[in-house]
Amino acid sequence: MLLKIRKSSAIYFITNDTPKGRLINLSSHLYLNLHQITELSHYTLKTSLDKQSVDGKKLTLTPDTKVLHLSMAPTFASYEDKAEKGRRLHERRFYTLHFLPEAIQEYLAIRQALNGQILNDD
Repeated sequence: MLLKIRKSSAIYFITNDTPKGRLINLSSHLYLNLHQITELSHYTLKTSLDKQSVDGKKLTLTPDTKVLHLSMAPTFASYEDKAEKGRRLHERRFYTLHFLPEAIQEYLAIRQALNGQILNDD
């Protein structure tokens, strides 16, 4: 089952490959396999946080920005080792999504979908 995160100018994310201190605007839909998510955490920023967009523009994340952190299964990003044939290298990938207050509806929809996959949701 796939989780669709709709493109929005109010959603930013980072991955393993994002330069430190930079955020990427979600300029196209992002689909993640729910069965590949191994860890999930979420929280709300209490204070402002200054970052930069990928193109170097200053970006301020306001208080009440929702943050969703997803770690993917090691098999999500595996590739053949070039030095030793027949061996696969596994990389633990993560996605951290920042939902500005204007994107609260998308955040709530994603949280509802994720909560539907949790067996002991209490």
